[in-house]
Amino acid sequence: MDDSGRKHKKILFASENYQFSEGVRDAFAEHGFEVFLARDGEEVLQVYSQHIPEVIFLDYPVPTISSHDLLVRIRKKDRDVGVVFLISMDREDTAVEALEEGASDYLIKPYSMTSLIHAANRILRDRENREEKTRLKNRGDGYKDCLITISDTLGEAVIIIDAKGKIQFMNTMALRLWGSLEDMKNKPVDVLIPDPGVELFEDIRNAYAKGKEHFQGEYTFRKVEGTIFSGLLTAARLKSERYAGGIVLVVRDLTDIEMMRRQVISVEKLASLGKVVEGVAHEIRNSLTSLGGFSRRLSKSLDPDSAQRMYGDYIIEDVKRLETMIMDIEDYVNYTKIHRPHFKITNIEEVIDDALIKTFGSGRFSGISYEVNMPGGLEEIVADPVYLVEAFWHLFENACESMDAKGHLVVNVGLHPHYLIVDVIDTGKGIPGDEIKDIFNPFYTSKVRGAGLGLSKVYLIIEEHGGFISVNSSVNKGTRMRVFLSRKKTLAGVAPTKT
Repeated sequence: MDDSGRKHKKILFASENYQFSEGVRDAFAEHGFEVFLARDGEEVLQVYSQHIPEVIFLDYPVPTISSHDLLVRIRKKDRDVGVVFLISMDREDTAVEALEEGASDYLIKPYSMTSLIHAANRILRDRENREEKTRLKNRGDGYKDCLITISDTLGEAVIIIDAKGKIQFMNTMALRLWGSLEDMKNKPVDVLIPDPGVELFEDIRNAYAKGKEHFQGEYTFRKVEGTIFSGLLTAARLKSERYAGGIVLVVRDLTDIEMMRRQVISVEKLASLGKVVEGVAHEIRNSLTSLGGFSRRLSKSLDPDSAQRMYGDYIIEDVKRLETMIMDIEDYVNYTKIHRPHFKITNIEEVIDDALIKTFGSGRFSGISYEVNMPGGLEEIVADPVYLVEAFWHLFENACESMDAKGHLVVNVGLHPHYLIVDVIDTGKGIPGDEIKDIFNPFYTSKVRGAGLGLSKVYLIIEEHGGFISVNSSVNKGTRMRVFLSRKKTLAGVAPTKT
């Protein structure tokens, strides 16, 4: 799959052990990072100025410049750059001092390549979150400006009623909403309201009886074709002798405004959610780091065959599980907040092949067989292949897990006049009927492990691609997830790029 259009994140790794550094560079490169190496403090500053990395790993102590001075000089260049100290176990006091002086994180030696990569990803996510908060604020201000513009320019329906509340005149916008004046003239204005319990004309008269010059209220109106909409009604008396006792009504359709209002609220909720999760995850992660570190130390000091050693190993395993769950939650919130799809002409066969490789490549589901049925000459669709691979990978993995390491997975691809259809069929334990409606909700899961976010992310990705998902399942017989993907050559106003 071609991801050449995606920007590689830059890492600077500083260590006297240049041979080990080269191994680190190769490991990071496999995960899409561009890594630059340095042997001492002077070289760190030189390499930083040339390449401006987002994350710097410093193997403590750093030759030629004290770690404190080096950190200060780096922070002067960029306050947001992530700096991680790599510290031996007997120098954990130094790690605390480094954090107090502005380091982003630290790792205790010996560490794994996976922990290095996780630390880099975590720091990059934190940086993106800070940048996204600024973007969300600007976007929220933009929505508010848009609401003001809509208020100034939105076409409004104007109706004139007589002293008895009967319709006498409607302008062009009102005619579009409620039909011809010939059909509506002399009908009571209350026919515009679908709820028989609401008396619009009576509300207006009561307001005037209380001495009010104008009346305003939100009502649910019914259009000529039967659909309903929310509208803001403003009423004022006509002072012309010709229309004595008459009242002019102005109805503003609030549909678009309400939609924009919800988008603003949604943006604010996502921003708040991201901030809460970021803070909670940080606190939990710190506690887990201490708990895991002390548990490992305690476990090493105990007899391998003792019950206490077994209890310690249980604690370590649960810490790992909780760390994985926190990463899942952060990844999900990060996706909902800052992901940016790149739509282009995409081959669905390649997407499914990549998702299958990702599912079965590790050998985790070696007891499960699979088959793919795909018609020849299948047309390409507009999609983000990276996100689409992720969606199908979650579907395939979920299907395999439901089969308890043995069974058969079938992937069928077909065409509908407006959609490309992909069926994912398993022979697993199935889903109870009363649970199907909840499976795409965040944090819903029937598994012992995991945060229950995989299918929720699938739903978001497929919906973003102009599609939807249907589920058919029988307990102890299996499940069919049917994915509908739009066959349109453009999506959401974005012109596709051919790669």
